[in-house]
Amino acid sequence: MGFKLKRITEQGEAKETPEVKKRSYDQLSLNEIKELALAKPGSEEEIELKRREAYIERPAQKLLRSLLEGGKKAEILPTYDLSSSFRYETVESVFDENVPPAKAEQFLERLCRLEILRKSFFDTVSACPVCGSTTTTLHYHCPGCASRHIVKTGLTEHIPCGNIDEREKYIEGHRMPTCPKCGARLVEGEYRDMGLWYVCRECGEKFEQPHLEVTCRKCDNKFKVERAIVREISKYALNTDREQEIRQNVTSLESIYKLLTDLDFSVEMPATVTGEKSGIQHKFSLIAKKNFEGCTRIVAVDHAVGDVEVSVSPLILYIYKISEVKVDLPIFVAIPKLGETAKRIAQGYNILVIEGIPKEKGRLAMLDDEIQKKLSERIMISEAEIVHQWIFRKGRKIDVWRNARGKFVKGEQYHKQMALQKMPLTQKLSNVQPHTEPKPKKKPLMERIKKAIKRNSNSEEKQ
Repeated sequence: MGFKLKRITEQGEAKETPEVKKRSYDQLSLNEIKELALAKPGSEEEIELKRREAYIERPAQKLLRSLLEGGKKAEILPTYDLSSSFRYETVESVFDENVPPAKAEQFLERLCRLEILRKSFFDTVSACPVCGSTTTTLHYHCPGCASRHIVKTGLTEHIPCGNIDEREKYIEGHRMPTCPKCGARLVEGEYRDMGLWYVCRECGEKFEQPHLEVTCRKCDNKFKVERAIVREISKYALNTDREQEIRQNVTSLESIYKLLTDLDFSVEMPATVTGEKSGIQHKFSLIAKKNFEGCTRIVAVDHAVGDVEVSVSPLILYIYKISEVKVDLPIFVAIPKLGETAKRIAQGYNILVIEGIPKEKGRLAMLDDEIQKKLSERIMISEAEIVHQWIFRKGRKIDVWRNARGKFVKGEQYHKQMALQKMPLTQKLSNVQPHTEPKPKKKPLMERIKKAIKRNSNSEEKQ
């Protein structure tokens, strides 16, 4: 995205110490994140953003994976269908629902504009100038009477009498070829072939070039051949300049998807969630959900690919999205790695950062442990959360506080929680007390005294 990270101040360009400058990125407020995320990007950044969004679309992932598996010569070729002209059936099949051929072609053109695919020449056809359909029929007309009732035949000239007629008439009704005009039999050297001509059955006119008219079978438009549109039919293939980027984007989430499904999460990839405040449809690479002790926990994953490292821009957009929706564990995948500035910002928002594509078993096991650890920490914090409520008792409105288990607690605990929410995650965890069973209540004092006297009397009797 086309924006620069900087602290927004009212004092101009005051000099900052290296320590302050280093920490300034970590302390970006949500308002600043929102302003940066919604800043209008430049043309190149806008294409890059749209390309990232295209990579996480399910149809795009299916199509690109198929092309990658097909090797360097893999292409998307059109087929001809009488009812709908040229279509790309391999593209139509990657959609979950039935789509018209026009939508499949629009999908391919969008991937070309985003420089994910490249198109090249396949064929040219004539198309209707009104609707653009290539489903047309060609009709011949007599130049004399404009009738369509014409035939294409060979003409023969009988040299002695000069008769020129259709070849079929020289043999019609005769055992030997005979001139229909003079009745003489045809002898070698006395006739010659005049070539192929057209004959009108209505007016008898003979001509070499008929008038041509085209009828569109989609909109019934009639037009001359000269007015027809010449339409180029394309074939498509991967953009080889971006093959590595495409491969990384397509395969980057497969291992995480499998890991989360193995942990019994229900996974949606990609996923769209409506922002609670803005109402904007936010797209995530992956959303996973699982029920923990009666409460649904949500994992939101986004990913980005860079040449050397992933810049701050996609991370800023991700932070804005997770500020708009309920997320228990935010995960950001950076390929090949995340820039240092972006890492500091991610730490400030307690985002789990994964660099590269985790494929090795050891690394996947570590990631498994990290995800479960983070979710456990989140559960501990949520269990300590206290909600302020009001109830009516004997007609009076009374302030009460309940914990996550629904039990009443003192107001002091609520105020402690407010202070806890402002702390970093590590400090929160040190302040959160794990849930323990309540200690058994002590017995009344008199009962304890009687028990002690009885114990002493028993010891004296034994002596």
